[in-house]
Amino acid sequence: MRRFLLLEDGSSFGGKAFGSFGDSNGELVFNTSFTGYYEIMTDPSYGGQVIVFNFPSMFYYDFTRDIAQSDSVSASGIVVRDGMLPGGGSFRILDDLLKSNQIPGIYGIDTRKLTKKIRDAGNLRGFISSNDKMPDYFPEMNTGELIKRFSTKQSYRINGNGSRNILYVDMGTKKSLLDEMSKLGNLDVVNIFNLPENYEAYDAVFLSNGPGDPGSRVFDGLKSDLKEIIGSIPIFGVCLGHQIIGEAIGGKIEKMKFGHHGSNHSVGNGTSSFITSHNHNFRIAEDSISGKGIEILYRDLNDGTPEMIGMEEQMVLSSQFHPEGSPGPRDSTGFFESLRSVMDGIKN
Repeated sequence: MRRFLLLEDGSSFGGKAFGSFGDSNGELVFNTSFTGYYEIMTDPSYGGQVIVFNFPSMFYYDFTRDIAQSDSVSASGIVVRDGMLPGGGSFRILDDLLKSNQIPGIYGIDTRKLTKKIRDAGNLRGFISSNDKMPDYFPEMNTGELIKRFSTKQSYRINGNGSRNILYVDMGTKKSLLDEMSKLGNLDVVNIFNLPENYEAYDAVFLSNGPGDPGSRVFDGLKSDLKEIIGSIPIFGVCLGHQIIGEAIGGKIEKMKFGHHGSNHSVGNGTSSFITSHNHNFRIAEDSISGKGIEILYRDLNDGTPEMIGMEEQMVLSSQFHPEGSPGPRDSTGFFESLRSVMDGIKN
């Protein structure tokens, strides 16, 4: 069956349908990973986005459900150039998975051409549709609705390893991030609509990854709380959590032209470097944190984006990249040991 990808700049791409029969829309982002498709599609940070996979031939290996990063496919749509022939192997599993989650896919598209378009124009909003009629309206991403959808519905506790008690703010967390943090202590997992009054009862506050725009008003309460407690207890974050912390300590957030999405991004500090997993469209503007006692510990080696920041005296440490990988290398899992050191009062 024919299917079309319709973009807000008026262009369109024709391809073949797989997954759900319904239509969908979202912001297009391209991902440079050539493995890890299942982890990527189930990462809640992709909520509201249509993923364009760059690697030309995909789904040629089996994937198992125990590596999923959430309970369902999070992306609004999937775009690939070539999978295995429909009806066989992993492509069939993917087809069934998308159908059960009511997510449409389209294959047979020139993803190289599409990626070049996104690189030139920036992230475009688009529709995956069963017809080629251009829609009258391309909806904006609703961050509040995405957080309600992908964050935990009820608070719960994870008994981890160690005596530390950590307040874990779930904004759409990956399961692998929960697993890594539970190695540091017990986690009380809450969403932003159910924040506690007494933060000082915890040994640290950790802010997870998640979908949407960090500048959304839905985060105002959380940012206000962080400003009040900075310096009194350790504050940590990853991805969206890193951006929220950036604003709370006086920085500004800017949207990147096409973001970083993939499991092969290099970060470094001048003496060492790591290959890391990224998934973000926003970053802390470096000039906004200059002179505020904020140390940029790692940068992206391609464009200089601040990728890890710290404030030693205030016990703040956060990472733009995903130190837990999933997918991607685990070169940077030492980040979690650094969190342990901060909680233990040890200066690195």
